[in-house]
Amino acid sequence: MPNRRTTTKDISLLHQLFRDGQLELAPEFQRNSVWPAPAKAYLIDTILADRPIPLLFLERHTSAQTGRPVYRVIDGQQRLRAIFDYLDGRFRLTQTKDTRWRNKRFAQLAAADRERILNYDLVVEELTGYSDPDIRDLFVRINKYVVSLSRQELRHAKESGRFYDFVEALGQWDFWQEAKVFTPLQVRRMRPVEFSAELAVLLVEGPQDKKVAIDLYYGAYQDSFPYARPVESRLRTYFSWISKGLPDLAERRYRRPVDLYALVGAIDRQTGGQARVRLEPQSAGERLVSFERQLNGKRPTGDANRYLVAASRQTDNLRPRLTRIEVLHKVIAPD
Repeated sequence: MPNRRTTTKDISLLHQLFRDGQLELAPEFQRNSVWPAPAKAYLIDTILADRPIPLLFLERHTSAQTGRPVYRVIDGQQRLRAIFDYLDGRFRLTQTKDTRWRNKRFAQLAAADRERILNYDLVVEELTGYSDPDIRDLFVRINKYVVSLSRQELRHAKESGRFYDFVEALGQWDFWQEAKVFTPLQVRRMRPVEFSAELAVLLVEGPQDKKVAIDLYYGAYQDSFPYARPVESRLRTYFSWISKGLPDLAERRYRRPVDLYALVGAIDRQTGGQARVRLEPQSAGERLVSFERQLNGKRPTGDANRYLVAASRQTDNLRPRLTRIEVLHKVIAPD
């Protein structure tokens, strides 16, 4: 009769079972070890910091040869391999902020820290009496819909501070869904928050390369973000202007983040960073619509071709961003 129970086993016991041949890490349906060294080190730091990690699924049966219990890992082999590799001295603890542990192998840790690891309890779902097809089905069900956290979801989980609060608030604006900038799924995965951070950096420092600056801002502006009020004011003004010039924005390509970033950058360049747009929105909107028709043409040339190239690959690199902003600035504010 199939049965499952939730229990705990400390790392010392599981390591001993592995060395004694009573713990099978990689049944044939499991994938090979794929974790890079930084991921393994981060897991060890999690254990040393006494933070919880996801539960393990183990199938238990009795060995016909020895009569001893034998465990087969259904889910969790990557975590166990990382732990055992560290206990066996195969990598250093690089991913930690704690100077007591940084760059140390297991044998180099203080005795109390080694004990902390060995005595760490892992939560285990222990299965008995399941057939092999049932076990394979369980493995598929556990892993079928696993979705990795996005960089913004990780920031949301670990960061805090004034810049964090500012972009989280901007990410709640109705504009993102009303203009169809992001899908409901992208909203749930915090893409508006990340894009708000990109726009904030754009309005403070100008276009930046990739999204590296976002992480720097989270770190630099924990205690205060003095640009919050002017950035919010400019964004509200720019979005209002865009909505007047492109009342059907939700149907235009300019709603896409790659294009909206460029349009905001172009408007900001035209205003000189002021929360006031002197350009008449309707006529600028007509020029944007005309330019969009060029982009959709069979053989775009000139600035239309330059823009399409800059909007089609490596879109968050600095050079394509500058190109898109330059072209749209010419469109909305012709000489």
